[in-house]
Amino acid sequence: MTSNISESLNAVTRDAKELPIVKLLEYMRTLLERWTNEKLLKAKGTFTYLGKKYNKELEDNMTLSQKLRVRALTDHIHTVIDGVKRYIVCLQNKRCSCGQFQLDELPCAHALAALWHMNESYENYCSPYYTRESLLHTYEIPVDPLPDESKWNVPQHIFEEVVIPPTGKRQPGRPQK
Repeated sequence: MTSNISESLNAVTRDAKELPIVKLLEYMRTLLERWTNEKLLKAKGTFTYLGKKYNKELEDNMTLSQKLRVRALTDHIHTVIDGVKRYIVCLQNKRCSCGQFQLDELPCAHALAALWHMNESYENYCSPYYTRESLLHTYEIPVDPLPDESKWNVPQHIFEEVVIPPTGKRQPGRPQK
């Protein structure tokens, strides 16, 4: 099984895989440096409480929430009616019976309807990881360049190590990993 991240990296580095290892690592480093800079610029260009992607999702949920009816059972528990369907929202626990609120850690349309009914803001109900501030902190750490290979301080025992490239064949007497 592979993740989307590894699949993305495999697709982007397909041509670079034939490079010698040092050049491959430098290629990967510059790729990560470029991606980090792009994400940082995008976060700096965001002027909403949440990052652009999550703000858009919240706006979509707000649009959906406008057609919902809300009945407060307590200060924290609400029944939200969408046509013939009923959803139970617990603002205190950040949960909705639709499952999206707790899964996404972002208020679903039902939770937003309950928040609007209570005249409460959504900010305290969003994961802090989705905020513009968190995104800025994530991408503020630069991907440092490597000095020229001639400037590397390689310990002698590492320098003398002989590494045989893999052949893809199983060596006798050794279990295959």
